[in-house]
Amino acid sequence: MASWPLRPTPRDRGVVERRFEGGRRVQNACLGESVRRAAAVRADPALAAARAMPRGEPRSPAAVARATAFRAVNAAHGFTETALLTFGSGLRQAWVRDQVPAQEAQVLARRAFQAVQRYQYGLGGPPRFKPFPRGLRSLEAKDGNGALRVAVRDGVPVGLQWTHGFVIRFAPVRTRAEHVEWARIADHVGAGRVRHARIVRTLVGTKVTYRAQLVLDAPAPVRHPVGTEMVSLDLGPSTVDVVSDSQAFTVPLAEGVTTQTARLRRLQRRLDRQHRAGSPACFDARGRHGTGRCQWTARSKNAARTQRQLADAHRRRAAHVATAHGRLLNRLLALGPHLRAEALSYVAWQKTFPRSVRDHAPGAFIAAARRKAAGAGGGLYAYSPWTTALSQMCVCGRRVKKPLRQQVHRCVCGVTAPRNRFSAFLGRSVHRTVDARDHTIDTLDVAAAAAAHATRHDIAGVPTSRPADGPANQRVHRHRPAGRRSVVRQAARWKHHASARADRAGRAHPVHPTPTAVAA
Repeated sequence: MASWPLRPTPRDRGVVERRFEGGRRVQNACLGESVRRAAAVRADPALAAARAMPRGEPRSPAAVARATAFRAVNAAHGFTETALLTFGSGLRQAWVRDQVPAQEAQVLARRAFQAVQRYQYGLGGPPRFKPFPRGLRSLEAKDGNGALRVAVRDGVPVGLQWTHGFVIRFAPVRTRAEHVEWARIADHVGAGRVRHARIVRTLVGTKVTYRAQLVLDAPAPVRHPVGTEMVSLDLGPSTVDVVSDSQAFTVPLAEGVTTQTARLRRLQRRLDRQHRAGSPACFDARGRHGTGRCQWTARSKNAARTQRQLADAHRRRAAHVATAHGRLLNRLLALGPHLRAEALSYVAWQKTFPRSVRDHAPGAFIAAARRKAAGAGGGLYAYSPWTTALSQMCVCGRRVKKPLRQQVHRCVCGVTAPRNRFSAFLGRSVHRTVDARDHTIDTLDVAAAAAAHATRHDIAGVPTSRPADGPANQRVHRHRPAGRRSVVRQAARWKHHASARADRAGRAHPVHPTPTAVAA
């Protein structure tokens, strides 16, 4: 994958926006048709009969017969990718034919079908139609021979060609790093390694920007050397403990995201005040928002500006988190591409640690780690926490359950270590075995862990209030309580501060008793 910014002229922007609007309507039409066909499949009695068939082992006659029955039901109602691609191509009539090329229409139909199919199989949420203000984020072709491809003049790529005669020029090269990336792109384009092109539309503040993404038939560039060690992780809502063959440290996830979170919280409160002032009918007598569709449609200019700033804050926070995750993963891959971590449910963390999960995105970090480790020649071994219970185990073999507030592992055998770092260390000795019922389970090799612990001196100790690799002046910021502070609590706080100031003033200037009072 290669990416490069585009610099369209004002006239080019108008053409691109019209084509994105045409693509939005095509995708919404394909999405509505996919939903209709999926509903017909669910209402067919043949689907219930196919579900009642025995599953069997993979590739067994029973499994093949069951899969054939499901395909027959989907084909009877046209709920297949081929049928939806044909439907998407049939939408290219009248003005749509001039705005949406054939391959782009088929790609949009495929996106709609896959979204509905994931929802049909219970692998994703309900598909959403794209509204007019937001529109599509990207349009792409199926291969390098489509209407969307790289334009080359005199052997040099000059822009992104979208149909005959319309070229959106690439941004000029400015920095040294851009020169290296541009040389790589020109080399792949000249060698014919571009499989297909994509144009990405992003709203940055109040300005729409465009980028060209090229899917290349070539291995990803190696910008950082990959090590050979085994790296074990113990992931928390906001930190990650790392133990490799030579190092053991604790680092925060998405370091520096607190400033983005503070700005996001201020914008959300401002938009809530504007919502209450602009549409009081949406709230009941207790100040709670009603259920159903929101009736706040006529927004003021200030509210619309706040909404754009809030969307831009979300985009900046997501970009910051992705960049921080990539920087940390590059550091881990420099140690080794073989990663280990517990197989946790990060969706369940959203109920217990909603703000930390939103700000630090541990689930996205694990997904990126699995993808980048596989690209570096390794992988991510996710073991079960139910059979290993590393936070309760010790190298001596004792298993003691600890409350969540206890962050230090202390055992009667004399082992003392930070709880999360010790769990990451034990994860290096987890192996997958087969039990008596031919079931694969993850177990902890206590003897191997004890032998490794005897040679490691960077695991023991008591954790401090800041990460080991963090700066010395790093402070831990706690979130303020959600919502506005009540009047009673604010008055009590002011009264407490006033009494404290009075006490300090009295201590600074003591009042001495008069001689008459002393004599009495």
